[in-house]
Amino acid sequence: MIVTGIISTLLHELGHCIFYWIQGIPAGMSLVMEFPLVDISARQYSIGSLGGPLVSIILFIGSWFMIRNSKKKSAKWNIFSAFLLANSFYLIFRSLLALAKNYGGEIESMMNLFGLNFYTAAIAFPVLAIAILILWIRKFNIRISLKNAGYYVLLFIAYMATILVMEEIDSNHFWGNFPSIQIEDWGIHNPHL
Repeated sequence: MIVTGIISTLLHELGHCIFYWIQGIPAGMSLVMEFPLVDISARQYSIGSLGGPLVSIILFIGSWFMIRNSKKKSAKWNIFSAFLLANSFYLIFRSLLALAKNYGGEIESMMNLFGLNFYTAAIAFPVLAIAILILWIRKFNIRISLKNAGYYVLLFIAYMATILVMEEIDSNHFWGNFPSIQIEDWGIHNPHL
């Protein structure tokens, strides 16, 4: 689960970079952050912001399609169930964080492309995650018990701890290698302190 969480996080950041590269904008990534390497417009930032969550959603839904006809506890089932859980954790956590901060960050920027506010994604992401998790539970007869609930809560905590450790390593060792850039009508991305 921890390995799939790390891989999912790296693919999420790669998704941002791909959406910058498609626009002809040079970009790089670290463990938990993407970096456009030149000043950009707010629209270009919004398009780049779209790439990460889109990759997470594709990984999440793709994992379901990869396991829906698999044998429970097979190697394929275990791997893609871990990806399903890691990306559901991302969708739920990102939404809760946005609601707690009353600020959507990349989700808000992404939703601006569609004329929507971040509350739309902050509601849609967990609904999507919970709906597919219910399908997963029902399809594979995952027993709902206090013990299983505790196990999945511990997995969620382990996932969050892994992301926090990655962010700590990242901010201390890698973010300073990338330039601060201006995003029109938004501010500075990656300000160096």
